[in-house]
Amino acid sequence: MRALVVTVGSQGDLQPFLALGQRLLAEGHDVMFSASDNYAAHAEAVGVPFSGRPTVDEAEVEEYYTRLAGTKDKLRQLTITVEVLGREQRAAVPELMALAGEADVVIHPPLAVAAVAAARAVGTPHVSVHHAWPLRRARGYGPTNIDFGPIGNALAWSITGLAVRHATDRCLNPVVTTAGLPPWRDIIFDASHSPLLNLVATSPHTLPRDPLFGPTYRTTGYWFLDEPEYVPPDDLAAFVADEPPVVIGFGSNNGFDSDAVTEQLLEAVRGLGRRVVLQSGWAGLGAEELPPNIFLADFVPHGWLYARAACVVHHGGPGTAAAAFRAGIPQAAVWLQGDQLHWGRRIAQLGVGPPSRNHHALNARWLRGTIDRLLTDSGMADRARALGAAVREEDGTGVAVRAIEEVFVAR
Repeated sequence: MRALVVTVGSQGDLQPFLALGQRLLAEGHDVMFSASDNYAAHAEAVGVPFSGRPTVDEAEVEEYYTRLAGTKDKLRQLTITVEVLGREQRAAVPELMALAGEADVVIHPPLAVAAVAAARAVGTPHVSVHHAWPLRRARGYGPTNIDFGPIGNALAWSITGLAVRHATDRCLNPVVTTAGLPPWRDIIFDASHSPLLNLVATSPHTLPRDPLFGPTYRTTGYWFLDEPEYVPPDDLAAFVADEPPVVIGFGSNNGFDSDAVTEQLLEAVRGLGRRVVLQSGWAGLGAEELPPNIFLADFVPHGWLYARAACVVHHGGPGTAAAAFRAGIPQAAVWLQGDQLHWGRRIAQLGVGPPSRNHHALNARWLRGTIDRLLTDSGMADRARALGAAVREEDGTGVAVRAIEEVFVAR
């Protein structure tokens, strides 16, 4: 089987798909991985064949996050996102059509509209991949992971579908028409699903299956990337050796005043009596002299760092939340956009962390109280450990590959 794996977004969005690519290769299939060309070295390092697409200009990325951080309106945030995606993906359509024409299956996340359009244009079947509950009408949950009851959830999805259509179809239909197809209606919902197979790449212990999911929806377990063994800098290894630290980092979130946020973080951990690893992330946190109990780190694999941590405060990204689930540590989310809100709520619902907070409402008092609870709530710690043990028992990429083979190898 020849699989074209396409993804969009930041490194956290990339890694689960690289993990799937690794497993497909290990099972004897051919793989081509398509993503922004600044991830070429990452794909090469884990042995996955790579085809790059033009990188979005850094200035445009910074402007994008600044606009996101400047509004609390979720629909406006979605519009801003698809405006950027539309421009990027329209340029990628010709190459994706060529790659899809040589593949037996195209595997993609919900926002990779260009991949779906390319696959349909050349007649190659496609598989959707979801890192939260699928974006579709459901009985057990509403559009923002609030349960309004079966009738209320259905109504909420209908209203959300109408709003999303008006916010996204105009921006994304140029991607579809570039592939030579007529315009679509409800593009985000349409491109998020396959008539053949939809993989929910989460743990059944963190997201239960909804009663309305049909047989084409398979929950696999998380897809964790098997990266080359990480060798930490000596000073970081020594810093975490004596005592599990508190880890704070907001990943790819950007567009806010990093100096002001750093000041809030420093005030929150002053007098804490614990070591803290502060990950600078895309926002460049920690750009000032820090006290000796705080270690400023750039990129450190979550699998290595979280396994040595006492707890973590993060941005609520699905990959980051999954890494903390696997590590079996309490966690809290300070969310900005999209499914970060979903995972912030889910963390609290599972009892492995306190209620999340929007980054606009972040302050030192809330953060200190949150960290104190993460460090002292024994029930929360017990639930996190039990969940971690369950997640570590799963074989997410193995289940996914077998599901793909069941549908496509026999075709």
